[in-house]
Amino acid sequence: MIHRLINRKSSIWEATVVLAVASLVSRLFGLVRDRTLAAHFGAGDTLDAYFAAFKVPDLIFNLLILGALSSAFIPVFTDYIKRNGKDEAWGIVNSLVNFGTVVLAGVLIIVGLFAPYLAQFVAPGFDAEAQTMVANLMRVMMFSPFFFGLSNLAGGILNSFRNFIAYAFAPVFYNLGIISGAVFLVPRFGYMGLAYGVVLGSFLHMIVQLPGVFALGYRYRMHINFKHPAMRRIAVLMIPRTLGVATQQISILINTIIASTLAVGSIAVLNLADNLYSLPISIFGISFAVAVFPTLAERYTLQQIDEFKQDFVQTFRQIMYFILPTTILYWILRAQIVRLVLGSGQFDWEDTRFTVSVLAFLTIGMTAQAIIPLLARSFYALQDTKTPFYTGLLAVVANVMLALVLIKYLKVVGLAAAISIASTLNAGILFALLSHRLKGLNMRTLAGMLTKVVISALVMGLVAYGILNAMSWIIDTHTFVGLLAQTVTAVITAGLTYLAMTKKFALPEVEMVMRPARLLLRRNK
Repeated sequence: MIHRLINRKSSIWEATVVLAVASLVSRLFGLVRDRTLAAHFGAGDTLDAYFAAFKVPDLIFNLLILGALSSAFIPVFTDYIKRNGKDEAWGIVNSLVNFGTVVLAGVLIIVGLFAPYLAQFVAPGFDAEAQTMVANLMRVMMFSPFFFGLSNLAGGILNSFRNFIAYAFAPVFYNLGIISGAVFLVPRFGYMGLAYGVVLGSFLHMIVQLPGVFALGYRYRMHINFKHPAMRRIAVLMIPRTLGVATQQISILINTIIASTLAVGSIAVLNLADNLYSLPISIFGISFAVAVFPTLAERYTLQQIDEFKQDFVQTFRQIMYFILPTTILYWILRAQIVRLVLGSGQFDWEDTRFTVSVLAFLTIGMTAQAIIPLLARSFYALQDTKTPFYTGLLAVVANVMLALVLIKYLKVVGLAAAISIASTLNAGILFALLSHRLKGLNMRTLAGMLTKVVISALVMGLVAYGILNAMSWIIDTHTFVGLLAQTVTAVITAGLTYLAMTKKFALPEVEMVMRPARLLLRRNK
């Protein structure tokens, strides 16, 4: 049964629903993870060290693995499946597996040896004890890129066949590993239990996807063919993408370095707030982009440019339909979100206020962050990885310059503001360049749709704000139950208001919401 589900080909919408639901489940587990971490440690030295230690493994994973898979592997693999058949395509996979294993093993050893110096570089504002914690955590966490490398290659294969279920739910198991580390391993191994949980989670992330790949016919072979044309194509395509990822990771690294020089807890607060606002980005931005990417790559391979534009515009509209109202609702409910998710145990009121302020400024860039994955993958499908690199580089420069200025006045909140402004700049330039590349994207129709969505979202926001204030007079919002009731009531009322408004405007995207509801009602009858 599981293999039949994994191997079932999905339409773009079906794939998006699977990815969105799985992303929601994963992110909910992620919120449980963050609540567990916050309750156990608060926004203090341990969480600062934990998040700082992540930066080097994340950097290596993004540079060596994600750059190749997200931009180069899927288009090339899809092309070979279409033109040359599975056997040759599996040979490409084995070359990547073996070459990647050798490279990652070497990098792991190097990081292990130089971890103390890397800790000083990542967190120069930490004292010696905290830097030792970072180095110790980093050494263990370095095993996670190895498992993630195999896992993401498996995910790329599954995506190429439009099989999204195992790929979509793998992050759930990753979060379960981290939660297990915090709950069961920390009492036994101290703060190092956090690192063991990360490695466990990355292993589970890998193991849940491998059965689907083997079910498609893959068999491991120990060989590397550097002379294969596909390997050269992947290398050519991935280099600009890797440089683009490098710019993003450098920006994150610089933000971490800056935050380490600010008040204790700044790194923890920045990461916790980032995880909160990433939830809708993952559900409405990344899910849609990942689902449509194989189709866009196939459209370009077959030179179906008009269909490429139609698929892009439809997906762009769908993302904007969901993310614009979510952005407004997130900003209005930012205090309730932080208090509900993180406000327990060692995470005190000062930590909560700190995080609310950071989340407010991050939310400003939520819409831009949600459409960047689609815009970037559209260029990747066109086998153009240079353009996203150049725009990303410009965004990094803007981010760093703004951060250095704004922290003088806003401290860590200034970092959040800089991130939002830079991402908005990146998204705007990418959209303009893609429109030029495709010779227009029917801007008049898009502008009309966006105007209706913005009006509906603003009305929704006013209703949500009114409900929040009304509920504060009716129930005690100082308790978890009362706060939850206030938030849920505001969200439901706001959602129904937005749905009614967009239906009044006759937006076709309403059908995405109404169709599942009608099917559910019919089944219940």
